Amino acid sequence: MNAHSARAGFSLIEINMAVFVMALGVLSMVVLYPLGLRESTQGSADLKQSMFADYVLNQAVAAASQTNITWSQWKSVPRLGGARVNLNSSVPSFIRSKLDLDDWPDMREGTHFRIACCLVPGASDRIMGIMVQSTDLTKNITSYDQFTNNPVYYAEALFQGRPTL
Repeated sequence: MNAHSARAGFSLIEINMAVFVMALGVLSMVVLYPLGLRESTQGSADLKQSMFADYVLNQAVAAASQTNITWSQWKSVPRLGGARVNLNSSVPSFIRSKLDLDDWPDMREGTHFRIACCLVPGASDRIMGIMVQSTDLTKNITSYDQFTNNPVYYAEALFQGRPTL
């Protein structure tokens, strides 16, 4: 018999190293799973907010671009200046009456979104800025500061109505 016979197989150190490398790979995948889930949820929320803002802004710009609006109605919209725009009273009736949010039953004004309008300074008051911001929070929101990192969507409308004599 040979005193120096070769044994086939792996040593305990080689097996431990292989298990360590596999564990490292599996753990890195496990760590990335919650991150991917969070990003997927955030992406879905961002898409919903942008679709909602597009829907509201299109209706608001269409309402503000009507030709039957008088100059006195247009001038009743607050001017953008040093003070903040009051969110509760800045949307004129000619826009508010045209907003149709029946397609968004889970979005309630004051709880899930805010819309504000203001006249843009330096444009001879002929341009109105319309801002929409939404959130998934369930508390009553009184200022844009409470929407945290959610973007403000903005559109402008040019006065095309009739002047008052």
